[in-house]
Amino acid sequence: MVRSTGRIPLAVGAAAMAVAAVTGCSSGSGSIYGLPTAAAADATSPAATPSASAGTGPAAAPTLPVSGEPAFGTPGSTPTGPPPPTGIELSAFLPTAAILPAGWTIKGDGSEHDTGTAINGYRADPPQIKEPCNQMRLAGTIFSQGYNVSGAMNEVYDGEHAVQVYLGAYRPGDAAQLLTDLRAYAERCKTFTGKSVDGAPIPMTVTLRPVPGLGDEAFDMRRVPTGPYRTSEIVVTRIGDKALFLSGDDILGRLPNLMQLAVPLAKTVK
Repeated sequence: MVRSTGRIPLAVGAAAMAVAAVTGCSSGSGSIYGLPTAAAADATSPAATPSASAGTGPAAAPTLPVSGEPAFGTPGSTPTGPPPPTGIELSAFLPTAAILPAGWTIKGDGSEHDTGTAINGYRADPPQIKEPCNQMRLAGTIFSQGYNVSGAMNEVYDGEHAVQVYLGAYRPGDAAQLLTDLRAYAERCKTFTGKSVDGAPIPMTVTLRPVPGLGDEAFDMRRVPTGPYRTSEIVVTRIGDKALFLSGDDILGRLPNLMQLAVPLAKTVK
């Protein structure tokens, strides 16, 4: 296992190798809670095989036995209870071969990293509150920033497609507040215009749908370009004062089935 006591890389695997095609990156070159805010744009890249059915995975997402919409949490103002877990403690909840669905694998240690034993004491607003829409990147290392006090991540494969798994810890109420902020971000950026590598405009659409019955609250968010470019997806699940982020893209022709992974993995986070 490889651990870092400072920073977690913003991108791993296929996402790190994708050619950026929408200008802009995240919110600066500094770091928040020991996590870098940006290095390279996670932008819309041409998919290897554009698909009219992008967004479907190799298997149908499971039906969750619930009714109605999830009740979104209300952040608290006074920290109470035990201290939040460290990055090393969070790493115990990352995917292992024993809990992965059939067909999913981990290569080596999945490039696992965590924030070590430190708990970051600085509480900054998430960059998505003010970030321009054309800098949108759907990744847990980006979406977790702000209120995050510790984190751990690795990468898994559904046979060929890489999925980044990020688990962040927060002080009481902050994880719920973060999901509220991210929903507002998706609403504000429902449509915007990005740019291809040659400067051509690319109309972008952002969708967000709640996922009832997953954790305490959850949503699926997608950034979909017009044309043969890369669609990105992230499933965000809050479990108490932790947030689980699963993200991937269709650069190889289809999106990975994030819900197939989210259901069993969310059950292991305590």
